Amino acid sequence: MQSLTSKIFMGALRLVFHSPLFNSSNLSDNAAKLTKDKKSKYIPSRNFTHTKHTVDGVKYEKLVNGNRQTEKIVLMIHGGGFKIELNDFYRRLAEKYSNLFCGATVINADYGRFPEHQLPSQMYDVVKIYLHLLASGIKHSDIVVIGDSAGATLALTSSLWLRDNNFPLPGHIVCFSLWADATSSGESRITNAYKDPFYGIAKHKKIEDNLHLLRRISKYVLNVDRTSPYISPLFGSFENFPKVTLICGTAELDESDNDRVFEKMKNANVGVKLQKYEGMCHCFQLFSFLPESKAAYNLVKRRIMEDNR
Repeated sequence: MQSLTSKIFMGALRLVFHSPLFNSSNLSDNAAKLTKDKKSKYIPSRNFTHTKHTVDGVKYEKLVNGNRQTEKIVLMIHGGGFKIELNDFYRRLAEKYSNLFCGATVINADYGRFPEHQLPSQMYDVVKIYLHLLASGIKHSDIVVIGDSAGATLALTSSLWLRDNNFPLPGHIVCFSLWADATSSGESRITNAYKDPFYGIAKHKKIEDNLHLLRRISKYVLNVDRTSPYISPLFGSFENFPKVTLICGTAELDESDNDRVFEKMKNANVGVKLQKYEGMCHCFQLFSFLPESKAAYNLVKRRIMEDNR
């Protein structure tokens, strides 16, 4: 059951984003403009050490917790429609992940952004960072890959590429609000049309008149094979995959992406769990004050801590 706090918050989001003054098709573009070349004001919290690195032309940031009590390494892949730069919000979120997982070191991937960098180059950026971690002596089973939205896409596409090229896979993959189908064919694109505050439509609008919005094809996949597993992981096979945790809300246009990936993983005997939260929007966990967000983080913590048993 959805909490009262979240009902009010989701209602407020729909009021704002479904207004005539807002164009949801420009959401990621506007967010990209806000973060582009923005000077970081991030100062690590007490007991954290934050450093910047480059491997084979790909940037990443390393956050080390002085209270580290685990060998786990979190490879964090931020969201933002492949357009948003790694920013201070995600640097602070890295601290949350570290504290959540017994002081784990967090590697924050700073992959190339669209349109300067075309898909699937972002996948290869993540692969380079992952292979660098292995080359530095980190056990693949100790790596937890966590991504949200586009970052969740990259978590799966990079793992598919690693599997297909006979590299060892991470011990656990966590996907928040996975976007897995670049063809936009999922049924929730219609059934959640009025529920999704960010990408849906206002209730007074007709669905049939707005299919161009609900099933729109993103600009960054216009010149690629949208059914390639390295673009749309839904179309991949998940044999020999590690443990996977999928988190999403029931008010997302891409809810059915998560459903379909979950079914394919189950059929491939993957240790997968899909947890859906009633009435929640895309990447709701980023609003950490919500009861459902806290529940989602606690679920992920329990799933990852089980790996140590």
